[in-house]
Amino acid sequence: MTNKNLFDTLIVVKRSGQRTSFQGEKIAIAIQKAFSSLDIPYKDEDVNKIYSKVLKKIEKEYTNRKTINIENIQDIIEIILKDEKFTDVYEAFKNYREKRNTSRKTFVIKQQHKFLKALELLGLEDINKDSQEDSTLTHFGKIISSEFAKAYLLDSKIVRYQDSGLIYIDSLETMTTGEIDSLEISLTDLFENNKDLKEKLMEKNTIANYLSNLKILLYNLSKEIYGSICLGTFDKDLEQITLNNYKKVLKNNLNIYLKTSGIGNFINANELEEKINNLTSIEDKIFSNYYKTSQELKNNFELIQKEAYKETEKLLIDNLNIFFNEIIFTNISINFGTSTTPLGQLIIDSIIKASINSKNINYFFKVKDKINKKEKDPNFRMFEKYKTKNLERTNFNYIFLDTPFNNLKDEEVCYFYNGERVIEDETTALKKLTSGRGNITSCAINITRVALKNSYLTNKNSNIRGFYQDLDNLINIAKEALLERFEIDCKTKNTNFPYLYKNGLWYDGDKLKDKDRLRKLLKHGNLTINFCGLKETLYALEKDQNKHQDLAKDILKYMHKKTEKLNEDNNLNFVLSANIKKEISKEFKKQDTAIYGKLKNITDKTNYTNTNDFSNNLKDISYLHKKCRGGAIYQINVKTKKELDNLILEASNNGLGAIKVLKI
Repeated sequence: MTNKNLFDTLIVVKRSGQRTSFQGEKIAIAIQKAFSSLDIPYKDEDVNKIYSKVLKKIEKEYTNRKTINIENIQDIIEIILKDEKFTDVYEAFKNYREKRNTSRKTFVIKQQHKFLKALELLGLEDINKDSQEDSTLTHFGKIISSEFAKAYLLDSKIVRYQDSGLIYIDSLETMTTGEIDSLEISLTDLFENNKDLKEKLMEKNTIANYLSNLKILLYNLSKEIYGSICLGTFDKDLEQITLNNYKKVLKNNLNIYLKTSGIGNFINANELEEKINNLTSIEDKIFSNYYKTSQELKNNFELIQKEAYKETEKLLIDNLNIFFNEIIFTNISINFGTSTTPLGQLIIDSIIKASINSKNINYFFKVKDKINKKEKDPNFRMFEKYKTKNLERTNFNYIFLDTPFNNLKDEEVCYFYNGERVIEDETTALKKLTSGRGNITSCAINITRVALKNSYLTNKNSNIRGFYQDLDNLINIAKEALLERFEIDCKTKNTNFPYLYKNGLWYDGDKLKDKDRLRKLLKHGNLTINFCGLKETLYALEKDQNKHQDLAKDILKYMHKKTEKLNEDNNLNFVLSANIKKEISKEFKKQDTAIYGKLKNITDKTNYTNTNDFSNNLKDISYLHKKCRGGAIYQINVKTKKELDNLILEASNNGLGAIKVLKI
């Protein structure tokens, strides 16, 4: 009997007496966890080496047997670790087994025993290694909360997929609190229906006070949102307060002039003040009636307006810089670039000048109507300034609004710091609303694992049909995980989120009563399926690299169609996204190496390739962006301004959704 046939028929007997099919991946993951539990250097291939020897020993000793006890598998793991001189790992694995045995004797209820596993993660060495940005207490809380969610809230099947490295549910630690991932805010839209919030932010009519109040609002929101916040129309949001501040400065400068010059005895100051109050643009010439009086008076009035403009500009730049520097508590994306009024030009220019390099802030310039081609466009000059500054900044990005899936008639699509975007709401008849919504949560799927299972590297030939069947199952598992999280979030109360819902920052939140559940609100949000390892999947399934891009398109088309079907079946906003956290792709790759060893172009790296960079051809990237309605952002390096200009033109012409450009 061959190795494969043996493991296809061998039955594993659990401690409870339950019987299940042999799953070698679980052995590899258990070994990998034993290695990872120690703060010692090791190669991912070491895990695969031990795993392979364990399989060979099982094959040798159980060829003529139908069953194997789980304790026997663990005994063999210990023997191999000891024989291969991995003494520290052997001791760690042995101690782990002893702890689990003690736990099972103490806790009869299975969930209690599972929850106790969290305690082994609370060692101080682990905290010092992994919690550089968290306090010890915060780190403890995250681990306890995550393990509680796995033991008591999630279905055991989903937990198995999570632990085996096939899926990764984002931010498990926030599941118990019901927090959501992200929120897109357009204050311009919000102020139309929320007069109280507008008055609070606009009080004193100063830019400094407005941005200070906005910072406080964002800080409070960050306690209720575990991911990120997008300020979707930041330039337009600042227009009213900037104009108000300009009027305030102008009136103050005018009063000083009238008092010090004595001209106030001959001019109706109240009439001038009323004219200032009625200003709708910083270019309005409110003193034109007095220009014929004398050339000196005309010059002085023009100087007063000019100085008010300069003072307002300085206030705007200085306070924006302070605001950007103080956003250190959450991830923020600043979307801007479509305001075309003279006031809007001032604001866009000020945002660019005040911008800083910060890991917490990403700026997105909205490229509209191919303004890079149209020098007569009001924003052409601002766009050129932004590109020049891009060569100094690492967090500058571009959104292409003319790309069909970004081209909304009534609203401006916006992107979050990681390339995530909010889709048109599939649960409403209009299907357009984007502001006041966000991502509820995400679940990443490891498509490389599915590819390796059906690869020509592990079988005689690649089993493409088997790959799609397993991929279909994996997407369904991700769906179930997202729905479980969604249902948990829906059971939380409106009163638990005084800023997000009660202030109406989430669409229709202000209409909800205190004891109402959140389903009627959360159904508007995204449920995102992220996929990892597309490039590696191509290498696993297809030897001929010339066929890779066609295969990639087939896989993307399949996942997109599957996700769209989930929307229809559940009346929710399921979306596909290419965005994946580096730590997730690193963990997926590590576990796959434990199972399959070091494979060229697949597991011979630190982490799987960013899916957004699976190809260097912008047409291929464009196809990916089109199918990933939940967002994708292409990252590329440039050396010169000319290279940057050409890249943006190419990206726009090829229909990309968004790009991040880094200067090298």
